[in-house]
Amino acid sequence: MAGLNALLLMAGLALIGLAGETLFRSKGLFMTVNYPAVFVTDVGSLLRPRAEVRWTNQVDYWTTVRANSLGFLDREPPSPERAAESCHVAVFGDSVVEAKEVQISEKFHVRFEEMAARELPALDVTTSAFGRGGTGQVNQLAWYDEYARHLRPRLVVLVFLPNDFTNNFPFWRLVKSGFDPEHPPFVSAERTEDGGLRLRPPDPDYLRFMLPQVDPPPTPQWKTLVKQISSRSWFLAYAKREYTLHYIEHGRTGAERIARLELLSRHPAYAPWLEDQQTVSKTLAAVGVVNPNNLPMFAEENGGPLYKETLAFTAFALDEFKKRAERDGAALVILASYHVRTPGRNMESDHMRSTDGDGTLALLSEMASERSIPVVDQADFINRQGAELRDARWAHDGHWNLAGHRWAAEALLEYLKQNQELCE
Repeated sequence: MAGLNALLLMAGLALIGLAGETLFRSKGLFMTVNYPAVFVTDVGSLLRPRAEVRWTNQVDYWTTVRANSLGFLDREPPSPERAAESCHVAVFGDSVVEAKEVQISEKFHVRFEEMAARELPALDVTTSAFGRGGTGQVNQLAWYDEYARHLRPRLVVLVFLPNDFTNNFPFWRLVKSGFDPEHPPFVSAERTEDGGLRLRPPDPDYLRFMLPQVDPPPTPQWKTLVKQISSRSWFLAYAKREYTLHYIEHGRTGAERIARLELLSRHPAYAPWLEDQQTVSKTLAAVGVVNPNNLPMFAEENGGPLYKETLAFTAFALDEFKKRAERDGAALVILASYHVRTPGRNMESDHMRSTDGDGTLALLSEMASERSIPVVDQADFINRQGAELRDARWAHDGHWNLAGHRWAAEALLEYLKQNQELCE
């Protein structure tokens, strides 16, 4: 009897697997991503122009889109003549603007343009977007100079997330991604001899200077077998991804970042920041997670050196964008958004909380106010719609879903309705 039950169980599991495999294959889904990049002189790493990009987390979305001729996931930009005769809006940001998770027609700047055409037709709004994951405003300055300035935008929109503070500072880029700040893949910033800040060009050979990775521990045979099977099975790849998303292991990521910090502690430029044991302990805690946005961790009474430098580099980026906008007769506005935590280990009751309670918005608002840069708060707009921030993100991914893009578009449209003179 026990043998028959086991046989029936195995048969049932096989049928479930077969049904799942058939379903996934019939939908034309894919398991591997495709993100072909090239290096552009004076700009840095971008997508290969007109390349096909496939992106998936194997649970929420399977997206296939094509880059434009500039190397961004957007439509072709309007001609300079068309942009100049319209109210052109140029949008800059990181992964939420690149938005590999949705089709180009579903992105917030495209939705914003469509909404403006219906509700504010006299303004004749056109848009273009420049986004790349892992970048901050410092890195995005080159995109304005090379690709957006000649479009003579009336409005420049900086989409700002909490991790932009740390992305603007080369120290964090090294710790999180393994890039050497002496050989950056994007335009970045550096200290001058007199203590000021200046832009630093990207290094075309940046891949040669990537910090070494920590070798993972030996993989048990059963894990190797599961990996081999799931690499060929859509259904098992989905099941494996579901498990991984809910039971995240941080070991290797944390080990790599700790190794990078040990290397930094011997670097003359960074050693003074890591001499204080308390700072080292906090830094180790900060980088021991998959996606650290831990700026407030260093915000003590007077702020530690890492905290102060992170703010200084971000302030420099805002100043540079402000100078460009004023020089070219454009208005500058910040669209503030938030990463919302995704489900994972030890994150039961609080896994849907946003990061807006950590003081990041207050820091950004203070910086923006000092520079007379308006801030559009996407979270405030979502709350006023009677919705929650978690409704703006994918179930297993902190990036905007379709609703998130729609709310970002509506929030920006609300601002434009109140400031139509920007287009006149």
